Amino acid sequence: MAGIFDRMRDGEQQIVAQPPAPSPAATEIARMVLRDGFEDRVPLAPKPCLGIVLGTGMGSLVRHLEDKRTVDFSEMGWLPSVTAVGHAGRLVWGNVGDHSVVMLQGRVHAYEGLPVEMLYRGVELFAALGIDRVLLTNASGGLATDLLVGEIVVLNDHIDLVRNALAAEYRTTNGGYVYDELSSSEAVRAAQVAGHRCRRGVYAYCLGPNYETRAEYRMLKTLGADVVGMSTVPEVIVARSFGMRVVAASVVTNLANSIDREDRQPLDGEDVCQTAASAGNGMWAIVQQILRKI
Repeated sequence: MAGIFDRMRDGEQQIVAQPPAPSPAATEIARMVLRDGFEDRVPLAPKPCLGIVLGTGMGSLVRHLEDKRTVDFSEMGWLPSVTAVGHAGRLVWGNVGDHSVVMLQGRVHAYEGLPVEMLYRGVELFAALGIDRVLLTNASGGLATDLLVGEIVVLNDHIDLVRNALAAEYRTTNGGYVYDELSSSEAVRAAQVAGHRCRRGVYAYCLGPNYETRAEYRMLKTLGADVVGMSTVPEVIVARSFGMRVVAASVVTNLANSIDREDRQPLDGEDVCQTAASAGNGMWAIVQQILRKI
């Protein structure tokens, strides 16, 4: 038995000692973004310092970019096409003041039936671009009793109820601090200064695509989750494996405080998108705060 544990420990140490490298496909797309361009699109300069994944309802944040360039995922042939409501499926890059920023306008989810490696190809592309800081956004259901619709929850931890079978190079031990503590705390203060309700919290990652039942809401609250959603965690794990500093921000689009009411209205994807978009100003304040510290 001791030998088994020794081999497990040695294998873990080997994985940690050999950080992953972006795939050739990710590297080729990064080269096109940085130097060669896509047809008539001007390459990105200087090197980007921040990568942002725009979740449900957050796609309009691309309007803040100056000298913006856009490529559909389908045009690149490597980033997977998206099917979820509120996800445009575009790679967008441009400038915010003196900083270059790359955004993924949408993501794919495990429930869409794609191979697991598709879930984090966007983060892999960020790594190929040399980005070392990421902001991951999503829409979520609120579990904590004092949350309000439209509030932003900056994650300080997560509960992974899906356990996607990631490749071995991404199964590193990140310790108890997956999310960048300083940047996350500063993000909360920035959103609050901008007049938006914002706090830290724990995110429960579920498969979906169905929304949770009343019994599941009660279970997740018992486990200590503040919000629940269907994305982000695989991206977080892979980003940390690449050595990136991670901030993740979730917009509460519906509440579980009426879980025992039989007349509770069913959720609609379009309503979720509109509610998430209402937090755009607070989310952009978080982006600006991250850039100020670079």
